[in-house]
Amino acid sequence: MRPKGQAIVANIGIIIGLLGGLIGMAVGIAAAPIPGTIFSLFFIIVFGWVFGGLYLRGRKQKSLLANGTRANGKIVEMYDTGVTVNNQPQVGLKIEVTPLAGPPFTSEIKLVISRLQTAYYQVGAQCVVRYDPNDKKTVAIESLGGTLDGGSGGSSGFDGGTLGKQESPYFPGKTPEQIDAILADIAKEENRIRDTGVEAKAVIKTSNWTNIYVNGQNEFRHFDLMVMPNDQPAYEAECFGLISEMASLKYTAGKEIWVKYDPSDKKKVTLYHS
Repeated sequence: MRPKGQAIVANIGIIIGLLGGLIGMAVGIAAAPIPGTIFSLFFIIVFGWVFGGLYLRGRKQKSLLANGTRANGKIVEMYDTGVTVNNQPQVGLKIEVTPLAGPPFTSEIKLVISRLQTAYYQVGAQCVVRYDPNDKKTVAIESLGGTLDGGSGGSSGFDGGTLGKQESPYFPGKTPEQIDAILADIAKEENRIRDTGVEAKAVIKTSNWTNIYVNGQNEFRHFDLMVMPNDQPAYEAECFGLISEMASLKYTAGKEIWVKYDPSDKKKVTLYHS
């Protein structure tokens, strides 16, 4: 679940919990003033501890995603916090962060995620994070299954692309060296759009392997998309994307994903949040 979706789930849980608690307090105080008041105080303390923490963490995550410094990350530990919101588990993650400058460090984050997405938050998974250089205790996950340079593991990004048994139908007649250069240019353009583009939902119309592997068995794919910007007509676009083995099922035809597009040329699109 992307960060904005996590915030929505948390807010729904807070509203439901607050309404239920207020009704319970009113009924309890009316039926028995002293026990009801004690119950109400207990509820306020518990509610504030659980949902107040979720709210504050949500605000921190939103601020980091908007203003934080980007870096590569890797999940090194995952644990159950014992908290659920709307039947969705809150998990704790320890993430090893590798800044572009400076030594690596470990941060911790707690997230409410869908039960269907627990397989994506596993030890060893690569991610892109944002952090505050002045407070490295926590980070915000920007995207899973990739790195800043477009790769799906390791620091080489699109370096070392390998062809399958036949040449790529998307780059006919190109040598592996020429394809590596093309992929490096694509990665550079993707990073530009991720830094300056506008976020939008998109539906995958087709997802085709280009017959190119990167960093092992991670597939370099071509996508036909229906991009759906906020308050603007939907339109068709296409892009390439490097998909890790663990994320392949999320990028098939019919799946809804998140992309970023160049507002000055909406046909220029790159994959963003999953």
